[in-house]
Amino acid sequence: MSIRPKSSSRVQTLIGHALRVLTLGGQDRYLSEYVTTLGTTIWVPASWERWSYRSRYKVLRHELVHVQQFERFTWVGMVLIYGFFPLPAGLAWGRAVLEWEAYAVTLEVEAELDGLAAASDPALHEEIVRRFTGPDYGWMWPFEGWVRRRIVETVVAISRRRPLP
Repeated sequence: MSIRPKSSSRVQTLIGHALRVLTLGGQDRYLSEYVTTLGTTIWVPASWERWSYRSRYKVLRHELVHVQQFERFTWVGMVLIYGFFPLPAGLAWGRAVLEWEAYAVTLEVEAELDGLAAASDPALHEEIVRRFTGPDYGWMWPFEGWVRRRIVETVVAISRRRPLP
């Protein structure tokens, strides 16, 4: 596994420009704010070194899920599942399921580091819903209720596994 700056890759620059066009400008922060995993490489924005260690840890735990997915499904499988099943946008069920697996870990890490209240924070939940239903992931999943149910189920499962203080 390696961590590399997006700015060092022409492919990452091309992906960033393509996403900006495909989302009609909705995803214009791919190169400057988003971390992306492709295979065993985690691509980070130029600002990565200025992120707190805590923030980097949280994001890396999420991205390691994607590394494991690439190992499990292979490159071809991930491209097909993440990019095209059943549609590239709007009803991108494959992308939604793969991202949910990583966001469940995001909630787990929030609870580990900052307590169950952090994993239960409505602002965090709204951010996750926005990402699933908005341009960040190409409007991958239009069903807010599905995302909200996954969040609640995950937080409940986390609370059952975590001892009370």
